[in-house]
Amino acid sequence: MNEGEGTTFMQWRERAQTEVRDDRPKMRAVMITAAAVVIIGIVVGALFLLLS
Repeated sequence: MNEGEGTTFMQWRERAQTEVRDDRPKMRAVMITAAAVVIIGIVVGALFLLLS
């Protein structure tokens, strides 16, 4: 029983790590997009203030 639980936990941990590894590029893309939107917003806001 104990051995089975250990194996199940190891499989769960492996699956969790695999899912995290698969999700990381997506998260990085989301973070890059968010950073780009913020930077563009700041630049546009600065230009708007300078031109107005």
